[in-house]
Parts: sequence; structure tokens; C-alpha cells
Amino acid sequence: MIKVSDVMTPVIVSVTPESDMRELIEVLSRDKSGRVIVLKDGKPEGIVTTRTVVNAYAQYGRKIMELRVKDLMSEKLIKVNVDDNVQDVLRVLIAHDIGGVPVMDGDVIVGIFTERDLVRLMAKKTYSGLVDSIMSPNVFTVDKETDSLEASKLMSLHKVRRLPIMDGDKLVGIVTAADIVKSLLRSVEPQNVLEIGSKDPITVKRLDTIMKAVRIMEERRIGTIPVVEEKLVGIVTERDLLYSAINSL
Repeated sequence: MIKVSDVMTPVIVSVTPESDMRELIEVLSRDKSGRVIVLKDGKPEGIVTTRTVVNAYAQYGRKIMELRVKDLMSEKLIKVNVDDNVQDVLRVLIAHDIGGVPVMDGDVIVGIFTERDLVRLMAKKTYSGLVDSIMSPNVFTVDKETDSLEASKLMSLHKVRRLPIMDGDKLVGIVTAADIVKSLLRSVEPQNVLEIGSKDPITVKRLDTIMKAVRIMEERRIGTIPVVEEKLVGIVTERDLLYSAINSL
């Protein structure tokens, strides 16, 4: 049994309920996990993610900077115990459709476990199986002329954190929730997705191994890989890996 404490990230990135949007965005832009814990009097009160900020941008647009953390943070904070095993924690993530949870030792927060920690764990192991067996075939995309506000609305509508950028049938880039959050540091004005996202993303094929995808995601510190067979046919995300790992760790 692998305990969550063995693979969690012990460094806790936090803000307070009264923190303003600029502070929140600056913290999220620096942290690779894509989420920060909201602490009040030293105790975890909520969590805010890049997806939360993107949803707020989709709703409030240019007025997003008027908000504070307390306006965005989750009403109910899902937590796990330091002695819980990883498989049980993965089931918690799936059940609540979340990408990370604070890890508690009694009333004290000692770390956070996220999908990124799972990728790091999987990269140390060996798995059978092909990309085709775990990829998401239904991919929401955006045109290269789309702006960041419109992309935010699409992410919010479809409940996704990344969108492949297309030039006709050709994949030319990918924009993520983290990219949009970082762009808000520069301006709340809508910006072109290809300018704020990643151009010419690394890809895999259907018959590549799951381990190849895992190791690319770990080495490049990315949360998604498009699957291309002459054209875009699917996408592999950290969430797809989570589902594939639920019974194999």
C-alpha cells in the first residue's frame, strides 16, 4: 500500500480569504499544481484552482480584478488523511471531480496531493497498455483566431482545462487554464490564444504506450498530450491517467 504522505507535495502554497485577485493570480502563476489552499487562522478553509479563475473570467470578464479569494473559493473543502492510501485518495478525486486535495495530520495541513503528484508516481513504475485505451476521443478545440475570454467561456461550458488550437484541421498549439491565468497578470483584455498558449505541442500516437505518455508528461511537466494520426484524434490528460491508475497502483 502506498500512503498519500509518501507521494504528496509537502510545500503548501496558500492565500487568505481577503487576498485580492492579483495576489491570487501571481501565486497560481508560480505554482505548478494549479491550485492554492485558502488558510484562515492557519487552518484550511477552501481551495482555489486555475479552473476556478478561468470560470470567473468567463463570467465577469474585465471586472474579474474586483473579486477577492473569498468570492471564488470552494464552499466545502474535501480533505484526506496523511495515512490514507493513494488508491482511496484517487477515488476521492474522481467522486468529487477535483484535481487535488489537502493532506491533513489531525487538524494540521501537511501537504497537498494532486494529479501532478500521480503522474510523478506513475513515471517511476511500469504499466502495460496503449494510449488508445485511455485517451479522450471527444476533444473540444478552438480556432487560432480565438481570444482568451472566448476560450475561458468554452472551458467553463465544457468543464475542461485545456483546448487544442487548430488552423483548419491542423493542430498548431494548445492553450490551458494556467496559460489564461498567467495572461491575466499582463492584462484583463482578451488576448489571442496562440500568443498565450504553447505552439507546436508535443504529441503521441494511438499505439504509443501509456508509459511513453506518462514519461513525457513528467519530463515536460505538462498536463496533457494531444493524440495525432495525421489529424487530431484524441487527447491524454492527467485525469485520463487518474482513471487508468485507479486499480493498478
